Amino acid sequence: MGKRPAAVDLATWLIWLQVVAGLVVCVLVVVLRDDLEEAWSPGRTGDSTVQPLDFVPVILVLYGVVAVTALTLIPLLRSGHNWARHALALISVSILLSTLATVRTMPPPLFRGLIIAAAVMSAVTLVFLWHPDARRHCREAADLDRADVRP
Repeated sequence: MGKRPAAVDLATWLIWLQVVAGLVVCVLVVVLRDDLEEAWSPGRTGDSTVQPLDFVPVILVLYGVVAVTALTLIPLLRSGHNWARHALALISVSILLSTLATVRTMPPPLFRGLIIAAAVMSAVTLVFLWHPDARRHCREAADLDRADVRP
């Protein structure tokens, strides 16, 4: 197989950037937990026994699962597995949808800016993952695999 197209390399770098940006957001969630709790918890009354949910462990576990999955799929995309390209596109779509849903909850301004940046990065990643050159790269790799299997 020839040289890998620029669309695949750019998509790979953007996925790495998403993983790093997710780590930064996780650190900020832990550090600024009180600000987020204040923004996301309903108003508490004096006699309420309802305790706010602790969202930090959920966010950290979710980040860990998504980051490990994405980092595992990157080499498979680079070697031309089309299913890995689609799986990474699904991860990017999920990030895009979750960021858009989170913006509606009116988080603190710092998080709002990071969330909008993550949404833009996910959309651009999708463009490169669905670029015709990326599709061609995966198709050529599949054709080479089929040629190797034949006796």
